[in-house]
Amino acid sequence: MNNKYLILTAMYRFGMLSMEDKPSFDQIKDLLTTINPHTTFPGSKLIVKKALRDNFGITKQEEIAPVLDELIHYALADGVIYSALIDIYLHAPEQFVSMSREKAAVYFSTDEKLKGYIKPFAPMWEQFQLAEDPSVSQEKIKTSILEFFQLDNDGERQNLTGLFKKNKCWLSLAKGRSVAGFNLSRIISILSDATMVGFLLEKEAEELLNHYGAVTEALFDNWQTFLSSAVFGKQLMSAISGNFIMDSTSYVESCYKLAAHKGKLLELSGLWPESDMTSFCRCISEEYGVGLEESESHTGESEPRFAFSQTKILPVLVKYGVSYLLDQEMCELSYTVPVSETSSGNFYDMEALVKKKKFRHGSDEIPFMAHSRLLVTDRFIRLFEKKLFGSKLHVLPWTQKLQFSYELTKLDLIAFKVNDMTMFHLPRNYKKVGISKKEDVYLDKNKVLEYYSEDIKNAISAFSELNRVLGNKAYS
Repeated sequence: MNNKYLILTAMYRFGMLSMEDKPSFDQIKDLLTTINPHTTFPGSKLIVKKALRDNFGITKQEEIAPVLDELIHYALADGVIYSALIDIYLHAPEQFVSMSREKAAVYFSTDEKLKGYIKPFAPMWEQFQLAEDPSVSQEKIKTSILEFFQLDNDGERQNLTGLFKKNKCWLSLAKGRSVAGFNLSRIISILSDATMVGFLLEKEAEELLNHYGAVTEALFDNWQTFLSSAVFGKQLMSAISGNFIMDSTSYVESCYKLAAHKGKLLELSGLWPESDMTSFCRCISEEYGVGLEESESHTGESEPRFAFSQTKILPVLVKYGVSYLLDQEMCELSYTVPVSETSSGNFYDMEALVKKKKFRHGSDEIPFMAHSRLLVTDRFIRLFEKKLFGSKLHVLPWTQKLQFSYELTKLDLIAFKVNDMTMFHLPRNYKKVGISKKEDVYLDKNKVLEYYSEDIKNAISAFSELNRVLGNKAYS
């Protein structure tokens, strides 16, 4: 499953891109927006489970919501408090470390100043009802801010002074959001990981990703503001470490390289297009001495089959809720589809099938689905029908009106048919219905229909629309 808001966790994924291999934009987009970017790592599900447990105490679905609520609270409450602290530091940097509570109280005495720190977070209660308007409890907020100026917090102010001084060049680029970007990115990361390990169904995950992603999109105007906020939040927590926690240096470097890349990698999902990140890149480069190596700045050509399947086929499948039909992990027992990773075994499986002489397809055709008796391209469906003695090749053009249907086999497999001939066995999206792969194998016919009748209907609708889309020769 892919979702555009997963790119908000791109700083955690940049290291997986292997930029020296010159991945295509399609490959980059796929990795930055997929639920599971860890497919090439053995035991990745176990590692992600341990990370959720160690970092957030999440071991089951019921423990996710309280953690998300806590992070939303941090995004708002800490966001307002640290915005105030950044403001007073920028106003009087030399006095900040020794400033008394009384002097700070004078600076924060007006209601308008406090309202100014609260205003950037207004979408959280005005649009999304994630919190109460903090304006009604301004005195409580002021008290929390002033606590930093107590005598017993001199050490804390000393640490903040060091952090603020090092990052002074770009602190204002967060536009009053301070740590919010960091905590919202963590929420998206938790949802991705929780779905990968099976704590969330894909439908639930999609709804939550769209919800918290929309919150983030409403809070920030562009990538520069978001990255500045995310980096500040990470820097603030840089003392926290663990086996599954990305260190602050790697985090900052990944944010810089994503922002500085000439291919505008962060805009591949369509979020905050035309963001100007010049100031962020200049300040981070100067303060942290990071840059973009020549080998990291290049991209390759898109693998044509994968690009076609993602841009022409996937949108139709997404529309009908059956995008899993292009997920190689889900469909590998039924057929093969193009993949972005051209060095993988799945890519070579597709290569071998496409090169089979018996299919005799045109060099200008683009295959996007295949098994030993089926080759589906942008022009034709080639299908070998079993006969009593041998088999017969049927070549069905997409320009022809095709009839799609299904039938349960004796083994309760879902035979997906075109013109009453079996194309493939429809993959069963057991993740969506909340059961394991093992449990799915032992379902009886009635349960198969109960769990998957909606997917069957939607798959038929999706292929019927593909019939119209690909049958129109002007589609490309």
